Amino acid sequence: MQVRFTRTGERRYSVTVARPAGGPVAVDPAPGFHPQIPHDLAHFVVERHLGLRGGIYGSLAAGGDAGMFRPVDEPYTRKWGRRNAQRTDGPDMLRSERLAGLLQAAWEVRHGGRRTPPGVRAWMDGAGADVDAATLRELVDRLDELAARWRALPVGGSLDLDWPDAPGRR
Repeated sequence: MQVRFTRTGERRYSVTVARPAGGPVAVDPAPGFHPQIPHDLAHFVVERHLGLRGGIYGSLAAGGDAGMFRPVDEPYTRKWGRRNAQRTDGPDMLRSERLAGLLQAAWEVRHGGRRTPPGVRAWMDGAGADVDAATLRELVDRLDELAARWRALPVGGSLDLDWPDAPGRR
């Protein structure tokens, strides 16, 4: 599956996905803008690295809409929505949301964009209770690579990433 993150404005981005099941879908504008790293890019890193099949991108690969994507090549109808709807509150989706937030916070701490105030360390430890320190470092390293590529994009530029057909679960 091909996932394209496009910088659509100074403070906006979109995500377009060419799914193996069903036609292409997109969300524009995508949620959670950050000047250095789009929030959905953090989701991509977490879900791909940990093999979360029930997160945003696993849902899309299975033909779903992840609760927010819309068709690119056909009009959105209620019938399309029902046909592509999948639960978005399962354990992988919730884990993805927690860990994407943790990853983004850890990335900001690494780059000095955020101090770790009292109480936040406990939240980070609780949010990542199922991820050890080495795995979190691997996730931050991967996000570092992608963030550098993202920051280099002009408005209208895109970052294309591959989602594996059958990601493994760690």
